[in-house]
Amino acid sequence: MRIGFVLLLLTARLTSAHADVFGFKDLEGYEKCLQTDHVVETVKTDKGEQSRLLSSLEIQLRCIESAVKLVSPSKDKALLMSFVKLTKRMTAQENSLDLVNVLVARSLPACNDIAIYEVLNRSLSRPADSHRRSYYSRARAIVKRCLKDSQYRKDFLEERENSNATLRANACQILREERLVKSCPARKE
Repeated sequence: MRIGFVLLLLTARLTSAHADVFGFKDLEGYEKCLQTDHVVETVKTDKGEQSRLLSSLEIQLRCIESAVKLVSPSKDKALLMSFVKLTKRMTAQENSLDLVNVLVARSLPACNDIAIYEVLNRSLSRPADSHRRSYYSRARAIVKRCLKDSQYRKDFLEERENSNATLRANACQILREERLVKSCPARKE
């Protein structure tokens, strides 16, 4: 019990250095946030306070959430792209979907950037399960918006013949929903 208390105190001391990690104001602060490996979260309860150590993934997801709030008002496409590329480099590509959504809302031609295209296709190329389904749903909404761009539409139509069966099926489904194709070519494996 004494060791647990000492560890809690040490962790709390480490947290004070990172207490404002989610309050960054620029790309450099965001990068530091994504690199943070431990934060203790303290929640007030009816019986006092309860503390827990956040996992690296939880920290990164909160950093991304803070980044979305920070850049959402911006019209600076280069800044938005910088946040997307940094996220893509430092965590799973799919985690940058909310930032991609902000960028695409500001600039439809951004859909044609290879970094954006890769994030969207990566999100559509994974088998559906409860965790990945949210990635798919968010990517699907962004792809549907991007399909309004003629160059993106032309490129995305080619995904009907992609070697990744899941991406191929998801692309076909989206294209049929948008009434851009009636059917997709059968592919022999």
